[in-house]
Amino acid sequence: MPPSSASPDLSPPWGLLDLPAGEVQAIRLGPRDFWIVARDGEIWVAPGPVATPAESGATTTTGTPQAPDPPQGTEWTRWATPGGESQVVLRPALPERTLVIQPELPFRLLPRAEARVFVRVPLSVRVELPPPPGGEGSGAGPLLTQFPTFVLSDTWWGDVMDGELAYWVPTTARRVLRPELHQPHLAVCPLNLMNRSGTDLGVEKLALRVAHLSLFDWEGAGLWGDETKVTYQGSAEGSQIEMSGRAPAESLGGRLVVAPREPLQRGIRARTFDRLRSLSSPGLQP
Repeated sequence: MPPSSASPDLSPPWGLLDLPAGEVQAIRLGPRDFWIVARDGEIWVAPGPVATPAESGATTTTGTPQAPDPPQGTEWTRWATPGGESQVVLRPALPERTLVIQPELPFRLLPRAEARVFVRVPLSVRVELPPPPGGEGSGAGPLLTQFPTFVLSDTWWGDVMDGELAYWVPTTARRVLRPELHQPHLAVCPLNLMNRSGTDLGVEKLALRVAHLSLFDWEGAGLWGDETKVTYQGSAEGSQIEMSGRAPAESLGGRLVVAPREPLQRGIRARTFDRLRSLSSPGLQP
């Protein structure tokens, strides 16, 4: 059974999920199946494995998995709740690290040129208790567990002395986003790239710092991150990065549903562009 639309700030398949006593709810978000049940004053959750493309068939499916119960060997995690709750909230979350991505086709930005690209970011599932009475907007209740819809690969962004552990995302940055590319388990994050240096800028590999992004829901038609504005000023100066904190124009005034993990009061300066090297990218293709 998919989540109901009763949550004031999230659209199905996200949002409030009723848990009739003892009745296992089987849910699929993208390639990830999971099961939830309220039993004897506890909430039980069992995330299934991330399927390979061959196992999952269409990797963008969302709804109810064929198996009403977890496969044999799947482990349940249990929480005793203070009020014997019979509801949970399924809330999306962006990955906790910087993401390394590449354009659909590498391109070059001439001096003073601009380009807008769109990245589909795999989301994690936060299973929460409903917020206390009076909570509204992006307020969240107590967290029970969190798990990704995709398993992302570890990579390193930057040089040996001045770099960071990141995730390599098997996706592409697209110049044009078609409506059919929206999926409930993926958030669309727009980047506005500007070359303010005196030379051409090769756009081959990008860093997207999702810890500073919010999530917005556009009337159930897709989740969006706020716009990231990247101004390149030359390799020595790096890039000036600003997050708008507002729903992007394409989302037509979407509602805030998740606040940033690390809010920014002002822009930051950091490395955003790099040349392609050998990077393994196992996994599914958002």
